[in-house]
Amino acid sequence: MFAFKFEKIKNLKENLINIKIIKLSEINNQIKQKMQRISELKNQIKIFYKRFDDQIKTHVDFSILKYLSEEILACELEIKSIQKTIEELEVKKKIQIEVIKNLHKEIKKFEKLKEHYKERYIYEEKLKDQNFINDISTIFYNRNS
Repeated sequence: MFAFKFEKIKNLKENLINIKIIKLSEINNQIKQKMQRISELKNQIKIFYKRFDDQIKTHVDFSILKYLSEEILACELEIKSIQKTIEELEVKKKIQIEVIKNLHKEIKKFEKLKEHYKERYIYEEKLKDQNFINDISTIFYNRNS
């Protein structure tokens, strides 16, 4: 009985840990995707700067220069936005890790409690057996006296 209750709670906690680990991996994947997007944007910015420099060297068309500078600015703003999102995801990641650690600690506590109650149960059973043996010995002794 004692083992079943603790085992059931332990299994529920382990399932919850698995769910939290899946969420953690999803957060890591999102961070990785955001980092890839940032590198893509940085590459685009390099291309825009190169085109900007080429435009200045060849012939100055202010409309193209304005377009390129706006694209560079848009990419830089998107990078800042993505970096802010990554920071939020990092905070979520830390929270998930803490939750997983706490759940792991709880599982260990339930294992210790289960072991404690098991030892207590065994001790009580041995005590009952010993009392039964003592009762039989007393009865046998009283009959022989």
